Amino acid sequence: MTAAKLDALVVRATVRIGPGEDPAKLWGSGFFVAPGWVLTCAHILPPGPDPEYPVTLRVQGHGGLDTRARPAYRLGGGTDPEQDLVLLRLAEDVDHACVRLTDRYDPPLAVTAHGWRVPQGGAPQRWSGQTECNGKDGAYGLTLAPQVEIPHGASGGPLLDRTRGLVAGVVKARRAQRDGGLAVAATALRGFRHAVPVGGEHGLGADPYAGLIRAHDTWHQRAGGGLSWVRAQDELCRGEARRWGPRDSADASALLAVLPRPRSAAELQGLVERVLGDEPLWEDELAPRDWRDGHGWLYDHPEGADLVSLHYLRVVARACADRAPDAAADLERWVGRRAADLPDHLRALLMGVAAWASAGPDETHGTAAGGPRAGAHDEDDDEGPVVAVELEPDLFRPHDRFHWRIWTWIGGPDTVRAVDEGTDGEGASLAELPYLLNEPLTRTFGRLDSERRARLEVALPVEHFGVDAHLWRPGPVVRSLRPHPAERPFGVHRQVVLRCLKRRGEPAAVWRERWHGFAGGVPKALPVSSDAYAAHALDSAPPGAVPVLCRPPAQSTGPLAEAVAAGYGVVLWNGRAEHPHGCGEDCGELQGRAAELLGSTGRATALPERLRALRERVSLADADADWAEHLALLYDDPRRPIPLCDDLLESP
Repeated sequence: MTAAKLDALVVRATVRIGPGEDPAKLWGSGFFVAPGWVLTCAHILPPGPDPEYPVTLRVQGHGGLDTRARPAYRLGGGTDPEQDLVLLRLAEDVDHACVRLTDRYDPPLAVTAHGWRVPQGGAPQRWSGQTECNGKDGAYGLTLAPQVEIPHGASGGPLLDRTRGLVAGVVKARRAQRDGGLAVAATALRGFRHAVPVGGEHGLGADPYAGLIRAHDTWHQRAGGGLSWVRAQDELCRGEARRWGPRDSADASALLAVLPRPRSAAELQGLVERVLGDEPLWEDELAPRDWRDGHGWLYDHPEGADLVSLHYLRVVARACADRAPDAAADLERWVGRRAADLPDHLRALLMGVAAWASAGPDETHGTAAGGPRAGAHDEDDDEGPVVAVELEPDLFRPHDRFHWRIWTWIGGPDTVRAVDEGTDGEGASLAELPYLLNEPLTRTFGRLDSERRARLEVALPVEHFGVDAHLWRPGPVVRSLRPHPAERPFGVHRQVVLRCLKRRGEPAAVWRERWHGFAGGVPKALPVSSDAYAAHALDSAPPGAVPVLCRPPAQSTGPLAEAVAAGYGVVLWNGRAEHPHGCGEDCGELQGRAAELLGSTGRATALPERLRALRERVSLADADADWAEHLALLYDDPRRPIPLCDDLLESP
């Protein structure tokens, strides 16, 4: 009887879609995923006279539902499953049921496809067919076994996972010249984070995926009576001992839905990794984007989904406590009530582990998106995620060829990950690197960036500190005569600093001591105007001193190397200044301006952002910032050292 209940609920939420002026014509199917929102396939809609303002649609369904709708968000069109979804918005408020979407990552097995069809010479009628999901096609495509033939008109309908009682995907089409059919996995909805709004649509906010899935979860938490999908699903899953049931999942999802979004995908993924105690091997396309997605990774855990899910919820509540204290407290209280169902020893373990796990991010780096900590004086540090490019000179051609590796941190040293590296045994020149690194850096920044863009750190030998990494840009070619701000050089819209490659591995004591002095107070400029003066000045400088060199690295390799040896983690220099006859007025201006910059920075670790702001002013033709156009910064944080690798980057 339970399977029949779920089928009946699917039928109530499934609609047929056609032209606004012809109620008998069927273009395809769709289904309600949240109040007022219908999900369907983009390919069922004919192109309108203007792609941004397509024709009005007619949506018809259960109980005489007959209303108008329009496309609101689209992922595009074409044959790829991930580009064949569109959200329709109803033109008026009507009562309707919603399907319950899966939050799982593993594909379903036994499934039922639902939709509409038009028999030969007849009127549109409902259709369903049972089959199995027997494979994957790309990141989001689900292949359907040939027990069923998908009829014309069913595209866009829901695909019900009969074992778990959840909608696992969207029916796409029959497979041309092959048996069976194709569906789009529900995980493809995460692409709506970057969906194209149609006709100025903004009903789902800045992140349409988060807006949609949160409205979905809130509706199911409130739905009761005959429309309670969770009740029917609970009956399907009865009989399991110590389980994390549909009601648990629905209540948890609704509580997560009122929390602020993760600061970045990296913060969320770091929390999931902490809870599981291992790095999940997710594909980039399937990686979690919102709190609900992280919860979906925790089923079938050997320790029990209830214990692991409650642990995750407590950690999320702690991570959101500063931004939404009331909502986080509600989640904490719910976890406490649900934990009462655990055996005593597991409840005690949960309370201890959850407190440790939530304190870990706070003590090490604020939240997973914050900066690392050095001690009590760093309470306000929040440096955000970091992407580091390690440039190792080729063993045989150390002056003109380099091998590269990309590291990331979302917090303290324990969050470091090697995410990409060059595979060309010949290496690349400095001139080639901005082009070779464009694609891997764009992908990595896309994963880490949120409201705060990840910092770019370039680690290379001192003798190559003349590299203009802050002038690298996201792509070699802009897309418009009025380029998007994100297409400007990296140094304008994100922090860009240099690091010394020699400092890989465990930090030396003198480096830690110098950094502690820098981060513990207001930094002060230490002018270094000549090689002869450098050694004495660097050795005798007080804590918090920041060397300022007026000569470019090609003329000051010695002082830069001495500053590194003396433990300085922060150094400023002019990357383009010429000195044919010694220092001049420009050098005096640099030293004076640098002293003002350092003296007004307040929190020492805010220096990279202060430099970025200056570079942005230069890009906006602010003459008062011209002195900083070629200013470069060594910012070598010993709390996040570049790791030593057994797999050397040098060519064999």
